[in-house]
Amino acid sequence: MILERADDSRRRQRDQATFEAWGGPLPVESYLAAEARLRAQPWSRAVSSLWLLGSEAGGTVCSCETYRMDSRFLGEPGHTYGIASVYTDPAHRRRGHSTTLLAELGRALRAQDPRAQAMVLFSDVPARVYQAAGFAPRPAVSLGYPALPGDPAGPVDQLLDQAGAGAALARIPPRPGRFALEPVPAQVDWHLEREAIYAQCLGRPRPPAWGARAGAGTALWSADDLGGQLLLLALHAPAAAEAAALLACAQRVAGAAGLGRAALWTQPGPEPGTPASREDRSARHDSIPMIRPLDPRLRPEDWTWIPRAVWV
Repeated sequence: MILERADDSRRRQRDQATFEAWGGPLPVESYLAAEARLRAQPWSRAVSSLWLLGSEAGGTVCSCETYRMDSRFLGEPGHTYGIASVYTDPAHRRRGHSTTLLAELGRALRAQDPRAQAMVLFSDVPARVYQAAGFAPRPAVSLGYPALPGDPAGPVDQLLDQAGAGAALARIPPRPGRFALEPVPAQVDWHLEREAIYAQCLGRPRPPAWGARAGAGTALWSADDLGGQLLLLALHAPAAAEAAALLACAQRVAGAAGLGRAALWTQPGPEPGTPASREDRSARHDSIPMIRPLDPRLRPEDWTWIPRAVWV
């Protein structure tokens, strides 16, 4: 098997193949345009790559994307590679090609990047599929809060527009721990661009705000129009009252955008503050966080702060 990084032309060609897996309700032309637009977003353009696994006889059998993210392990800055869009062509499935692809990719990343610390992915298939490639799952639980009517600005000190959401990320510090992914403002902008693309394609209204501040607390979010929910990208609330205000604001934003609920990922490690309520606490069966250390000192359980902002 041969692993190679695709150029722009081959990335566009690969979009034609992956439409059957991720096109969803979009017509193929809309899907292709959406993928091209998202790749052109500054963060994506700077950090993403498409990797192809080809057979000796020629032709691609499997592919995936990587997004290079900033991370910190034992105080040392480095890189963690988010894995996305793992796709095996139908004629080559059930032969272990995705496991081979990820194993070869891990070796390539270690060889090319001496600061590589880990690979992570968010699995929508049973964890065992990626455990065979050395990935270990982390806890995946969501808290759901039903959408509410009312003025989103009422419970909080300030609503954040799209331009201010990324900059507000600086108010959300990583949790203490041995290892952390550290999202950057341009990464938040990538989530909001993705939201804008799907809102346009589906003819959906966009939220009236993309975050809020309450006291020393800050929350950021984006709409998931396909899932009918508002996803909190990150929440920092040192006090319970701040968490309650920010979540109430998110519920009202969800209501204004015609979404069913606001959803917050819980963390495997201790959480500062206490969310207002936990009436819809449920194990997730999609976007399951999984990690494969590239630094031999790193353990899966070291990853204890997993906000939605680092999802790819």
